[in-house]
Amino acid sequence: MSAVSPAEADPLGLPSSGWEDLVASWNLPRYRGRQIFEALHGRGARSYEAIHEIPADLRERLSRQLPLTLPQVARREAASDGSAKYGLRFSDGALVEAVFMPGDRAGARVNEFADARVAPVAAASPESQVLAAREASRSSERFTVCLSSQTGCAVDCAFCVTGRLGAGRNLSAGEILGQLYAVLDAEGRSWDGLRVVFMGMGEPFLNPRGVLPALDILFERISPRRVTVSTSGITPAFAEFAARPRRPNLAVSVNAADEETRTKLMPITRTHSLASLLAAMKAWPLEPRRRITVEYVLIAGINDAPADAGRLARLLSGIPAKINVIPLNEDPDYLPGWKRPDEAAIEGFVERLAASHLTATVRRSKGPDARAACGQLKGRTEDPRRVPRRPGSC
Repeated sequence: MSAVSPAEADPLGLPSSGWEDLVASWNLPRYRGRQIFEALHGRGARSYEAIHEIPADLRERLSRQLPLTLPQVARREAASDGSAKYGLRFSDGALVEAVFMPGDRAGARVNEFADARVAPVAAASPESQVLAAREASRSSERFTVCLSSQTGCAVDCAFCVTGRLGAGRNLSAGEILGQLYAVLDAEGRSWDGLRVVFMGMGEPFLNPRGVLPALDILFERISPRRVTVSTSGITPAFAEFAARPRRPNLAVSVNAADEETRTKLMPITRTHSLASLLAAMKAWPLEPRRRITVEYVLIAGINDAPADAGRLARLLSGIPAKINVIPLNEDPDYLPGWKRPDEAAIEGFVERLAASHLTATVRRSKGPDARAACGQLKGRTEDPRRVPRRPGSC
């Protein structure tokens, strides 16, 4: 690997080998690079001045030539379940959203949420509910942080607020990790019990240059089984992600079992067909006891009938998968006319999947009252196209 110049370096996104090459180009021992990497990503140093293992003159040079900054917390919106949505602003003014989601001592695993078919227990008041959830989250052993990979999304899924607000730029590996560290600092958390999901703003498979290096650094601290990357089905990128020696959990947003309906919901299907997506999923290498998560946003009158579930079961035949059914998170401003199915429709859909011997969970997304749930992240506050999306349109 050639030496990394300061102009090219992305400090938080630089791997250990990159730090070693950089300090070597400054005629310093390579172990100094490893010390810097471990301080930043191991013990959570947020400035070079806090890295006391290295000489003062090196700290000063790094501060001058490779400024180290986290995104600014522009806003924090708390939800009654203990979740919090963060608006994070980068140095160029770009704003993204990331979400903190508390787990539970029983062992909440990544991609698993409270069952939407079970009514939540009412609290004495909204204030006491927030306080109780926050106290419970402090004592939990596991929690999840949802990260963004882009400042917008060009995929334009019809049911997703992020897509309604249009495309943005890719985030660098350092910016992706900067989101994580900003949330961990704000919540007073460390790596202990952390799960990470790339399910925020943007399409991770359209940003491999940012996401893959960020994954490599994450895997230095936590198991790949505690990291999930979600994609809408950018099939050419599957091979690049699959070729990595350590891979995250894969989640694929399917949402319909026939080409016509999926194209209406996800215009990307015109470019990357359902058939090509299935082929890519079948080729994805899976270690023992790992499965692909199939995400299915359930929309009333669009894709929520038992017959739709039967078609989905047939479609997934031969693929080691578990299905995460996500009742639509409504947004009257950006998704007018779109409705969440009633409980009977949700139950009927899942029962049909179970009858086909498929594992299915129903996600009650974290943070809906803070608009921090699946499909609700936006960053921007105005749709540049100003065209409302209605059910069945594409």
